[in-house]
Amino acid sequence: MHASLAALLPALAALGFAPQGARRVATPAARATSVGSPARAAVRLQAENPPIGATGVNGLPVVYQGPPGGTPLLDTIESPADLKRLQPSQLKQLAAELRHETLCAVSKTGGHLGSSLGVVELTVALHYVFDTPDDALVWDVSHQVYPHKILTGRRHRMHSLRQKGGLSGFAKRSESEYDIFGAGHSTTSISAALGMAVAHNQNGAKGRNAVAVIGDGAITGGMAYEAMNNAAYLNTKIITILNDNGQVSLPTGTQSAGGVAPAGALSQYTSRLLTSRPFLDFRSFAKSFSKLLPEDIQAVNARIDEYTRGVLSGGTLFEELGFYYVGPVDGH
Repeated sequence: MHASLAALLPALAALGFAPQGARRVATPAARATSVGSPARAAVRLQAENPPIGATGVNGLPVVYQGPPGGTPLLDTIESPADLKRLQPSQLKQLAAELRHETLCAVSKTGGHLGSSLGVVELTVALHYVFDTPDDALVWDVSHQVYPHKILTGRRHRMHSLRQKGGLSGFAKRSESEYDIFGAGHSTTSISAALGMAVAHNQNGAKGRNAVAVIGDGAITGGMAYEAMNNAAYLNTKIITILNDNGQVSLPTGTQSAGGVAPAGALSQYTSRLLTSRPFLDFRSFAKSFSKLLPEDIQAVNARIDEYTRGVLSGGTLFEELGFYYVGPVDGH
């Protein structure tokens, strides 16, 4: 596991994320090129408070005023560089303040609230670990970037979100150097991040990272798999984070051919299976028993465990595409 991804997991853990384990790539060719520092990795896992009496969407009064204790940590953040001065133990509080700040902004202007609230901790972890904007952080669709905007110097402008002459509701390259890729459409992030990774290599900046954040709806598009296939062919370092939360944009509660529930989660059932107590108890017993056996047998058992979890969780799919797979990680 390369250094940046190795650092990301402790940051996620400090924010309450619970990793379920990791596997190395499944294909022999990919395994041979990834020992020590795998080229590709996949991880499967949101303004100032408006004044009392202000009006928000449709002229309705704003009722959300933020946390009673204020936002002391967030007040110190003007850029991701300030974020890196915090201790890991402070990240949970910062995430709570960031969530309140996002609620305040959207209660005044309207916008994509749920998608932004769903990546608060992830956004904090990514900016804490990676050196943005030198490290490219690409958000698929980018409707979830409100926390990202707040942490990258635009907090004082969040009152203008989605307003004429104000901040865009999506990532916008002309708005900030931290918005490395403009979007608004789905399934483009992995291709964009791959292109940036190739550019890093050609420019002699091989130490820089390219990270794509994509949801379980967007990853159902063919362009995502075309990009992952090309990443293996090009043997280029890229990190892909799959936000598999079952909250696809459509359908949204209205009757359609797909029913009324969100569609497109890759592992709704198997994620529950892998985190169920019987499965974890059995796996823990099997690991303990395996340690009593000779090393060569332990190695075979580890490979069986890897493959079994891959079949159950969908990880084998990503590993066959040449990715080092970590997950699922409980984002709740």
